[in-house]
Amino acid sequence: MKTATLLFLAGMAAAAQAQGNVIACDGADAVLCKATVIEGRPMRELVHDGTSVAVGKPVATVEGDYRVFVRVSRVGPGKAEIRPKHFSGFSSDTAHTRLAFYDKAAEINQRIRETNRAQQAHDDALDNAPRGTGSTQAMGANKAAKLGLRKTNPNDVASKQDEASGSHGGAQQAGTIVTPEELYLIQSTLRQGDFAEGIVYFKKPKRSKVHEGLSDQLDEIDIPVNGAVFRFQ
Repeated sequence: MKTATLLFLAGMAAAAQAQGNVIACDGADAVLCKATVIEGRPMRELVHDGTSVAVGKPVATVEGDYRVFVRVSRVGPGKAEIRPKHFSGFSSDTAHTRLAFYDKAAEINQRIRETNRAQQAHDDALDNAPRGTGSTQAMGANKAAKLGLRKTNPNDVASKQDEASGSHGGAQQAGTIVTPEELYLIQSTLRQGDFAEGIVYFKKPKRSKVHEGLSDQLDEIDIPVNGAVFRFQ
């Protein structure tokens, strides 16, 4: 009986501690949940235990998923561990459906590799084409065709996805080329003065029957950092 009581009390203490690690941003506390503008984006920011987390407005995609711009900064001593795979979004449906983090950077990198392999195979086929009658014209045509090919730009892929979702995140400035790792938030370790930012995708479960329209919003976003959950509602 004594053992059972001790286990019960330990469980209650653990539950209370876990609840205490949730730092909520619901807009009611303007000091804790601060409205800010980062790189021209209106965002909400929470600061706790030397870590600042800011999120932009979630944008629904045509696939029924969501994309959110997130910035994490280490403003105090020590370090902050960013693990986007632990981030979650929650739908506003009655079931409060959880949408898990989706690694969009890995998807884009895979698409780039496949496209570039196809372009390389096409280049090789042009180089190995028969040089028979009219080879001069054929070589000229091959050269023109090769000049028309180029390596895939990750910003082109991201831009098309932004257009499809009706959103332009502004992650790319005119004349610049950034990698998927710069466009999307990835796992990293931040030390005092460091920050990381990028787009985070939340994908609904494959068998989910929840239908998200382009005007819908996420009910909640949970971003765990160093054992605390930064919750945006």
